[in-house]
Amino acid sequence: MHPVRQPVLAAGLTALATAATLGLAPGAAVAAPAASPSISVNWFGTADRQAHTATVRGRFDCGAERGLAYIEVHLDQRRGAVTGFGFGVIGACTDERTAGTWTATIPADQGRFRPGPATVIARLVIEPNSLTETTEPVRLRPHCARP
Repeated sequence: MHPVRQPVLAAGLTALATAATLGLAPGAAVAAPAASPSISVNWFGTADRQAHTATVRGRFDCGAERGLAYIEVHLDQRRGAVTGFGFGVIGACTDERTAGTWTATIPADQGRFRPGPATVIARLVIEPNSLTETTEPVRLRPHCARP
């Protein structure tokens, strides 16, 4: 054999051994990994100083997961001076509903949320065992009551 062909032959034998180990026939397609759940937060939210709350929104995608789903939201403003925790109810991830939007109104633990920068930690929980998290900056705007 020519020396140039030995690496090609060795590579071919390695590929066949790998396919045999995995139980694949040569040329068989490998399934793509299932899509992972994801969550995002909109850049802007609202602060309602009179109600001591803030409202944030975003989008979610269930990926390949199915089950009861909800959003947990932690909001931190002014480096921990004002914090809060709330939920966004989205129902369930089903074959008919795999993505959508969420809204959460977060009451302040103490103090008041005010217009300005804040940090959101949002978690998408899909029961029984899926958790996806994101930490994103958000800018709170004043809440304007509509007549």
